[in-house]
Amino acid sequence: MGGLTISVAEWEVSRETPQLVYGQIWFTLAGVDFPGAHWTDSPAPVLGSMSEALDDAASGEVGEVYFFDGPYYVTLTPHPAGGRDEVEVLAICDRAQQLSGTGGGTVEARGKVPLSELRQHYVDVVAERERWARQHGHSEVADVLSRMASRVGP
Repeated sequence: MGGLTISVAEWEVSRETPQLVYGQIWFTLAGVDFPGAHWTDSPAPVLGSMSEALDDAASGEVGEVYFFDGPYYVTLTPHPAGGRDEVEVLAICDRAQQLSGTGGGTVEARGKVPLSELRQHYVDVVAERERWARQHGHSEVADVLSRMASRVGP
């Protein structure tokens, strides 16, 4: 996928709470790794946030994807272009909002991506993580990921 890539790596599942997953998740947009390459976060909620944002964008509304560690988020703004739907993607660091409550944020990367390609890429990433979870005996995590992927569809 040329415009936006979702990367995930080195996931660990909590033994105490099987649906808590820790690991790396980051996006690459216009050559910029956001929030940074190999960003450590709670990847399942970030992927869930992306699912909701994709639904919003498909409905013609702005979708927002939140990272849970730090003041980072991504917006998906629908822009019909040339007969096919595209989304403008902005990667934003909103440190001012976190510190002062005034907000606004700094755009760290921007690009346009066909919504259908982004949806398919998302489904592929989530399906790969679902397979990983099943192979490693994390059925609860796999079930959550399966629901995320089926919600977006190809």
